[in-house]
Amino acid sequence: MLDTHAPNLTESIRVLVHNSDERHHRASAPATKTQPKRQSHERQIREKRTFWSMLAFGLLLGGLELFIVLHYL
Repeated sequence: MLDTHAPNLTESIRVLVHNSDERHHRASAPATKTQPKRQSHERQIREKRTFWSMLAFGLLLGGLELFIVLHYL
């Protein structure tokens, strides 16, 4: 159906995607090779603390929900 309205639509889309991929590749390619940076020790500690606090909060909410459900049975 689209071919009747715009016969070159698929070719146009193909060209646009190709151009977009080339621009993305050029933008993401680093000019010089750098080694990946390791996470700092402070950040690792912060992420561990965040993980444990989220886990504790989830367990607290789960326990509260279980208490409410069992209390109203």
